[in-house]
Amino acid sequence: MIHSVKKGNKALFGALVASVLVISGCGGTAESTDEGTTGGTAEDPVVIQYLHRLPDGEGMTLVQDSIDRFNDEHPGIRVEATKFDGQPDESYAKIHQSVVAGDGLCLAQVGYDSIGATFVAGDLMDVTDYADEYTGNYAEGPMAQMTVGGAVVGLPQDTGPLIYMYDTAAFDELGIEVPTTWDEFYEAAKTAREDGKYIGTFQTDEVKALMSGQAAAAGSTWFEGTEDGWEVSLDDEATAQVAEVYQKLIDEDLIKVVGRWDTSFTDALVGGEIIGTVGAGWEPAFFLGDFEQEETSWEVAHLPAFDPANPSTGPDGGSGVAVVKGCEHPEEAMLVANWYNTQVPDLVSQGLVVAATTEEPQTPENIKQLWNGQDVYSVLAEANDRMNPDFAFGPTWPSVGAVLNETGATVSKGGTSMEELFEAGQTAAVTSLEDAGLPVVE
Repeated sequence: MIHSVKKGNKALFGALVASVLVISGCGGTAESTDEGTTGGTAEDPVVIQYLHRLPDGEGMTLVQDSIDRFNDEHPGIRVEATKFDGQPDESYAKIHQSVVAGDGLCLAQVGYDSIGATFVAGDLMDVTDYADEYTGNYAEGPMAQMTVGGAVVGLPQDTGPLIYMYDTAAFDELGIEVPTTWDEFYEAAKTAREDGKYIGTFQTDEVKALMSGQAAAAGSTWFEGTEDGWEVSLDDEATAQVAEVYQKLIDEDLIKVVGRWDTSFTDALVGGEIIGTVGAGWEPAFFLGDFEQEETSWEVAHLPAFDPANPSTGPDGGSGVAVVKGCEHPEEAMLVANWYNTQVPDLVSQGLVVAATTEEPQTPENIKQLWNGQDVYSVLAEANDRMNPDFAFGPTWPSVGAVLNETGATVSKGGTSMEELFEAGQTAAVTSLEDAGLPVVE
């Protein structure tokens, strides 16, 4: 691994406990629980309610089919799975309502970027006491995303490590190699522009996800709790390195500034103007769909490294199965979460980049064929292992991310600079923490 994992950080955990008390206005929301009981029977099973947002599309192994298999194998536990069809933020409101109502919800899907906020809102349980036997089943980076300070709140399910996607045929025609560092990227980008092509993009509608992931890849942490409060570091050297790299590429028109979900991105991709881009690990499942072809010459590669001696990546999306506050059977809930999160073929069928390391994911044949015969999921599994395990999203990340997206939408040559983007993020992070009544260390 590239970075050391901070385990059992009591100072950080103390800061988070204080956060919970301030935001929720009540005590006892972050304590390790001993309220769980074990040993249901077939006649009187322990019931675990599970709220998920998985697609359950055609051709996928449905969540209910997996759960039926679990229930057959574990007669003392009965899992009741419910699909939530709304937006992620709406599901977090549903989780909060369940906690307030005490309606028995035990497990819920929570995005990594919302784990901290959901925990300090008092809606997740510290299940550290039940986690040790399972943590070794997952890549270190995703597991760290389910650990808020010293408190494990659940287990990771899927990930979105930043990767690089490129058209091998176009690269071969230009005589350039896939870049492994940002210096190599710069030189290759100049060659591509001479032919009117871009090997990268700055996606104005995905700024919070891509730039936080790039900062993590460069070695930043952004949020860290101490005994005195929260340290915020969107202004650190690692983030400044990201800003410098992207500013140079933007100023010299070496990457295309475009919205990822804008039709102009699709047109440039299909038209051959964009022949490479950084994206999330979950994108290969659909990224090339607009080509309307069963085979292409595109492949995936690891993210270009900021430090060639320590190639790393950062998170862009992904979620875990968290234990909800008030769950009467947290031990069984963790058993269920681990069982389902290690059903690798089932989860791959749902289009997920699986966080579990218990089994090699098999690239579906249609995806392998689409991506030039490449074993895409093998590369994604390697990317999971490269993910910075020290990077964390703070408890007010939704507010910070909104500012990054709003400011990032105006980034351009002669417009908002990358330095100004991260300055806005730093200010938003400090202000949002202070507005929430949380101490900030200057």
